[in-house]
Amino acid sequence: MQGGSVAASIEALPEKFRAGSAQGTKARFRIKVDRIKRDVVIDGMNCKVEAAKGKADSEIHTDAETWFKMEAGLVSGTEAFAGGRLVVRGSIQKTLLFEPLFDRPDAGALKHTIEDVKVGRLHFSTLVAGPEDGEPLLLLHGLGATKASWLTILPDLAKTYRVYAIDLPGFGSSSKPRGRYDARWFARNVFNFMDSVGLKAAHLGGNSMGGRIAQEMAMMDPKRITSLACLCPATAFSKRPGLWLAKTLRPELGIAAGYMPRSRVIGGLRDMFAKASKVDPDWYEAACDDFLRTWRDPRARMAFFAAARQIYIEEPHGERGFWARLEAMRPPALYVYGKQDPIISCDFGRRVQKFLPAATVELWDNCGHVPQVEYPDKTARRLLRFYGENGASTKARPARKAASARRSAIAR
Repeated sequence: MQGGSVAASIEALPEKFRAGSAQGTKARFRIKVDRIKRDVVIDGMNCKVEAAKGKADSEIHTDAETWFKMEAGLVSGTEAFAGGRLVVRGSIQKTLLFEPLFDRPDAGALKHTIEDVKVGRLHFSTLVAGPEDGEPLLLLHGLGATKASWLTILPDLAKTYRVYAIDLPGFGSSSKPRGRYDARWFARNVFNFMDSVGLKAAHLGGNSMGGRIAQEMAMMDPKRITSLACLCPATAFSKRPGLWLAKTLRPELGIAAGYMPRSRVIGGLRDMFAKASKVDPDWYEAACDDFLRTWRDPRARMAFFAAARQIYIEEPHGERGFWARLEAMRPPALYVYGKQDPIISCDFGRRVQKFLPAATVELWDNCGHVPQVEYPDKTARRLLRFYGENGASTKARPARKAASARRSAIAR
């Protein structure tokens, strides 16, 4: 009986289809609820349901109880995914398009939209969620990642903040132009994005490369940054063996890089965490699917290599070096480092505390490079507390006075 109800629910989706939200979407979504399997095919203004066949752009697997809660508007697909009750295979980017295409009751579940924001000649693929009157929060992903890397904590953040999780230029579903792909280039483009969506200022959250960009934005125009939280951020390296070679190699060579073995991608993802088994195996599969989908684009490969090269060759010292500029950064800042991070050493935390004593620096035990995936609950709670303590309505204190008023130490 329940199986029949599930099938009827899926087959009724065309009646709830919001054609005006399709924006020319063409995709085959495979819905699997327990043993019931159907394909939902979107072709522009049309939606139909048919028997599963061929290859789908995206697969969405869940159980009947979760499906009916989603149908009733009690829980969103994003919340179910973050809670491990929904599995995604194929393109996460396409999957994020699915839910906003259909009407559902407003019963408290998180709602999001995927917007293609025009920024000059570029477009930013952006997930927008949270109360319209909430303080704006921009989430910036790491090298090779996309906005989907924030899905594990986005539902918690979006309860309070108006969240904009963007695909940076060169990554995900955003434009992939020719450019320098250094921190200043990214920062200027994100500021232009803020202008396009009407944000005078915002909180920032950045992981890895996204953390480096967040710092650059706070250095370039501190008045527009309410606060910034950097999770295992990239910073300028003092020791750079083979620097001459990195400066010589051109990122255009990345176009020639082609086939990437799935096993290698999965292995690389697992290596990012202190304890790989702590992360749901389905997350690895979904993240791998999304990475390989993007990797097929030669322009995406060029952007990847260009950004990686710029991180490595950035000048650490001197008057315009990273550390001298960091010392003058003013917005409230939180730094989180994983003690078992294989990519960004937690020793950088001690250096940040030395050059920026006003910042809060924390070293997390048994944590790797992506805290929001390895410790989603802890990360969400910490970010919410930090942003809450440094909100636009909070009485501001000069950074240096605040630093002298408290003990400057690395929190563990």
